[in-house]
Amino acid sequence: MKIKEWFQSKFINPFRKVQDEEEVFVDPEDEIREENGPLRRASLDIRDKEQRDRYISNCCEQMIEATEEVEKASMEYRLVTEYLKDMEAIDNLPPDIRNPINLTAERIINLDRQSRANEKSLGKITESQYMLMSRYEHDVPEDIEKIQQNEEYRELVRSDMQKLESEKAVSSFRARELRLTIRNMRNMVGITLAFGFLLIFLLCILQFVMELDATVGFFVTAAVAAAAFTAEYLSYSSASVQLRNTEHYLNAVIAKQNTVKVRYVNTTNLLEYEYRKYHINVSNELVYYWDNYLEEKKAREALERNDSELAEEKKTLINRLRRAQIHDPSVWVNQCEALINPKEMVEVRHDLIVRRQSLRKRIEYNTENRNQSKDEVNSIVHDYPEYGQEILEIVSKFDQK
Repeated sequence: MKIKEWFQSKFINPFRKVQDEEEVFVDPEDEIREENGPLRRASLDIRDKEQRDRYISNCCEQMIEATEEVEKASMEYRLVTEYLKDMEAIDNLPPDIRNPINLTAERIINLDRQSRANEKSLGKITESQYMLMSRYEHDVPEDIEKIQQNEEYRELVRSDMQKLESEKAVSSFRARELRLTIRNMRNMVGITLAFGFLLIFLLCILQFVMELDATVGFFVTAAVAAAAFTAEYLSYSSASVQLRNTEHYLNAVIAKQNTVKVRYVNTTNLLEYEYRKYHINVSNELVYYWDNYLEEKKAREALERNDSELAEEKKTLINRLRRAQIHDPSVWVNQCEALINPKEMVEVRHDLIVRRQSLRKRIEYNTENRNQSKDEVNSIVHDYPEYGQEILEIVSKFDQK
């Protein structure tokens, strides 16, 4: 009933007998109202329009709020009561009806456990990685093998490049040594010639100027010079041949190194393309993604099947409970454990009873507040009938909200 209708039914005769004792009303929420300060009936100046209007407005607000709380609590109270009645009805079902319900509840519990187990297998890779594996599902196994082979081949090529680089360094060093030897032999020939001519010149002085017999000196000088030239020539020739061979080998190493570099670059480019394709850095990452993709795919398929079966079993349970005249069968879809476990049913019942008691107290408390507010307005109208019409207008404003 609206506040205005109630007010008119109560106060249609503003000259009803005044109550023997004036009731003092205290707004429970006045303590938290800071605007203009709290108003209490004991300190209310009823002839002050501002105080009177604010006081009546507070009473109306309390009636509206209390009524809304009573309606909410009453609705929930009815639901809890129906729930308790359903529990009693389920407990009293005959075995031929209860047993199929319990079997369905057990299947729901098992399917729910399987779904949770499958969900644990999810999330090891991101959704984007899963979609990427799904997109190239038919290519991944072959690409894994190809990438691994190319990685192994690249390592072999890199090893060959390192060996060739070492051989190139050794050959280059050997060529520099041989060139130095050849240059030294050339210098030695010059030195030998110089010393030979110097000795011959000295021997000529001894022979022709000083008229000494230098024949032996000429022979010794010729023999030593011949031996020196022979040794230098042999060393020079050997170094030249070795240098020629070393340079040929060095050129072969460089040519092979260039070929190997081309292979390395081509293999690296191919690998980088595959890496970009799958957003990886090495083949092991792709193997990890692929293995987890297969596991997650299997888990998702199982989860989808379980969800489908679970939905069917829940429908079956609801239909069985509905045929058993249960008021709200859908509630029991999430309370299957209570259907098959008496201890769980007792705990649920106890919780509902406690909730209902709390709701009852809530209803009683707000009903009392609402009645106190009504009685307070009634008291003011009967004590001060000259303000009855004004109070009715205030009540009408709250009815329009």
